Amino acid sequence: MNKKSLALISIILVFAFLFAFAGCSLTSEDEEETTKINVKTPLPTDVTSSLDEESNVVTETDYSPEALRENTKTIFEYFNLHINEIKSAKASVSMGHRKRIGKATDENGDSIPMSENKYVNSAITGLDSYMLHNDGDSVEYGEDLKGFLPVKGTDYVSALTLDDVESATCSENGTERVIIVTLKSPTPPETIRKAYDVENIDDIMKEFDKANEYMTVEKPEITYKNCQIIIKANVETDEIYSIEYVKTADVKTTVTGQGKLADIGTVPVIFNYSDTIGYSIDRTDPSTSTTLAEN
Repeated sequence: MNKKSLALISIILVFAFLFAFAGCSLTSEDEEETTKINVKTPLPTDVTSSLDEESNVVTETDYSPEALRENTKTIFEYFNLHINEIKSAKASVSMGHRKRIGKATDENGDSIPMSENKYVNSAITGLDSYMLHNDGDSVEYGEDLKGFLPVKGTDYVSALTLDDVESATCSENGTERVIIVTLKSPTPPETIRKAYDVENIDDIMKEFDKANEYMTVEKPEITYKNCQIIIKANVETDEIYSIEYVKTADVKTTVTGQGKLADIGTVPVIFNYSDTIGYSIDRTDPSTSTTLAEN
């Protein structure tokens, strides 16, 4: 092959690469246009900031303390508005439920021993495996949601006010918006009742009935803390499609050994009890989807 032929082939290859790159660039621009997201209600998205109430110092954010409080107000108002719309919506809803027992923590976040007796600690920790970890229920599209979603039997899902809230943060990933509302701790039971279906203390004690062969438990003192409600919404429609209730409490009580643990006597105990309920919300009308499938 002579030099002229080689030169001609080289020029052709250069142009081929140029057209290939140009094509990639055009495809990329087209993809950006097709994936453009139109946010219906813009919200401040700041999940890395924290505000120390005593020192009034904000860390890891460009927001001032005043702006951070205003962000919490804006996000919380959005949360309360759209979460309460669900009760009147037509949707199918499925629920999942799990419970946990673990160690309580002090003000610094360090773990507190459940008791001074290792056998009691082992018995309570073992009880966690018998607790409700994965249970659920559901309602079909068009059924009344007032008796299914918290707060059951009411027209609202949340009656919380800004005074009940420690923080409300928002993050976004594509069309998904995640809002985390954290209640002030310790949380009074009357605040919990504004958004949660509060189980009776007797319901918690039923879990310990499963271990009555080894111990009996006195009626406990319950302190709610670090309670959160987490929602996921579509940024283009503002429709919520997921709600998760995280309810945690430190439980103080006394345990009296029975049977094999009778020798331990009565022992003071503190532990953390968590109860998480999640709701998945599907607004798709099954009759519409069936019609489309038939066509």
